Amino acid sequence: MEKSSIGNTYRWNSYISWIALILLVLFITLGFLHKTLTPFDIQVMKYVWGIRSDWLNAFFIFITYVGSAYVSIPLLIVLGTYFLVNKKIKLALVLIFNLVGVRAMNRLLKNGFNRTRPDENPLLDVGGLSFPSGHAMNSAAFICFLGYLLWTYLSKKGRQAGYILVGAWTLVFLIGFSRVYLGVHFPSDVIAGFSAGGIWLILTLVFLKVMTIKRENETGG
Repeated sequence: MEKSSIGNTYRWNSYISWIALILLVLFITLGFLHKTLTPFDIQVMKYVWGIRSDWLNAFFIFITYVGSAYVSIPLLIVLGTYFLVNKKIKLALVLIFNLVGVRAMNRLLKNGFNRTRPDENPLLDVGGLSFPSGHAMNSAAFICFLGYLLWTYLSKKGRQAGYILVGAWTLVFLIGFSRVYLGVHFPSDVIAGFSAGGIWLILTLVFLKVMTIKRENETGG
C-alpha cells in the first residue's frame, strides 16, 4: 500500500510537471511573438465578429461579467468565510493564494509586456493593458480550482462528478472567448491567459497538496 501511494505521488508529480512545462513554453512563445501575431489576431477577431447578434452580445456581456472581479471577489469572501467558520483555515489560505495571487501576477505580467488593447470595433469600453487576458487567466485559475474542490468533495461522497470539471472548463473557455467576441482582447491574449492561469492553478494544487500532507503529518495520518 505504501509503495502504491509513493507510485501514485510520483505519477502525479510527473504529470503536473509536464503540463506546467508545456503551459510555460506556450506562454513564453506567445510572449515573444505577440506583436508578430497581431495581424493574425485581427483576422481571427474579424471572423468571430461575423457571428455577432443582439442576443449573442447580451449573452457574452453576461459571461464576461461572470469572469470579472465583481463575481470572483465576493465569491472568495463568501467561501473564505465559510471555510474559516468551519475551521478549514488552510483551505481558506489556499483559496486566497489562488485568487489574490493570480490577480497580482496578471498585473505584473501586463505591465511587463505592455501590450495595448485592440481598438477596432469593441462592444465594451475597458481600460488597462491587454496581454495576457486577466479574465482568461484569473478564471482558468480560480474557477477551475473551485471546480476541482467540488469535484473532490463529490467524489469522496461516492458520486459521479466528472461533469463538474467539464462545466468549469466550458465556463472558462466561454469567458475567454467572450473577450475576443467583445473586441477587448486579442486571441493570443486569451490563450496566454489560459496558459498562465493554468500554471497558477497547478501552483495552487501543489500548495494544497503540501498543506494537506502537512496536516496529515500533524494529526498522525
